[in-house]
Amino acid sequence: MTIKIIIADDHQLFIDGIKSILSKSLDIETIGEANNGLQVLKLLEEGLLPDVILTDIRMPIMDGVTLTKTVSKDYPNLKILALSMFDQTVDVIEMLDAGAKGYVTKNVDKTELDTAIHTIVKGDYFFSANLPEDIKDWFHKENNIANNQLLTKRETEILQLIVKGRTSLQMAKHLKLSKYTVDTHRKNIHKKLGIKSNTGLVNYALKHL
Repeated sequence: MTIKIIIADDHQLFIDGIKSILSKSLDIETIGEANNGLQVLKLLEEGLLPDVILTDIRMPIMDGVTLTKTVSKDYPNLKILALSMFDQTVDVIEMLDAGAKGYVTKNVDKTELDTAIHTIVKGDYFFSANLPEDIKDWFHKENNIANNQLLTKRETEILQLIVKGRTSLQMAKHLKLSKYTVDTHRKNIHKKLGIKSNTGLVNYALKHL
C-alpha cells in the first residue's frame, strides 16, 4: 500500500527538501503541497485525499493548529504530522490537542520521518526523541483516563496552588501544614499523574481543573 502525503509549509525550499527525502521511500508518495492551511483545505475539497498531512505550525493565512482542528473534525481518517523548527512544549501540545498524531522537528532525517509516517498511519503517536519531557507527560496523561480520580482533595488543593506559582513553604503556611507534608503531597501528585515536571502539572491543571 502506498501512503499518500500532502506537505504544507510556507517555505518552498523546505517543501522541496521533504519531497526529496520522501522520494527515496518506496511506499510513500507526495500527492500535493501547500503554503498555508487554507490551501490544504482547498486541495481536500477538490478531492485530493492523502493518508497523512505533514504541516508546519506557523504559517500565514491559516496556521497548522487551525488546519489540524478543521481536518480532525471534517476528515477524521486523515493523520496529521506536525513539522516545525519550534520544539517548545506549548507548540507541541497545541498541535496534539488539536488532533495531530505526531510531531517532528525540521531537522528530521529520512529514517525518522519514515518511521513517524508509518507509525501514525498505524494509529499510534510518534514524537521526535529530542522533544521536551513534558510531551511524554502529556501523552501519559491523555492515555490515563483515571487521572482525575486519583488525586485526593488535599492534593487537588496543592495542585491548584502549584498553578498559582506558590512555593512549598508558601503552600505550607497557607494550608497550615509542614513543608515536609506539602513536599510529600507534591511527590505523590507527580507519581499519580505520571508527570515529572511542574510545567507538565500546570498544563494538566489548566485543562482538567
